[in-house]
Formats: sequence, C-alpha cells, structure tokens
Amino acid sequence: MDVSKILGYSISGLVTIFGILVLTGLVVNEGMPSKFRITFGIVLVLFGIFRFAVTRTRASRAERMDR
Repeated sequence: MDVSKILGYSISGLVTIFGILVLTGLVVNEGMPSKFRITFGIVLVLFGIFRFAVTRTRASRAERMDR
C-alpha cells in the first residue's frame, strides 16, 4: 500500500469522525446555532465519504493499469 492510499483513507476517516462529532455536539461551541452545526456536520460526513470513494476509485484504477 502506498502513501497516497494511506493518506486518502486516513483523511477520509478523520473527516467522517469529526463530522459525526460535530453532529453530536461534542466538538463545537454551545453558541453555534443548531441548524448550522447539523449542516456543517452533514457536509463533513459527506465529504469524508466522497474522499473514501475517490481514494478507492483511484486505487482500483491504478491496480487495473498495473495489470
């Protein structure tokens, strides 16, 4: 496994976990409006899923090119 895969999956996992923590309210300040917190949390979770999909697609494409 190369560095780009490790970095891609790590960032994906961290962003998704941070988004979940924002959604639950464990990370953000109490003064933040709940609608903004929920929207920001959902965006982070979706971005984490997107990064996972992009990393996986690039890895499988590179694997096919090597064959």
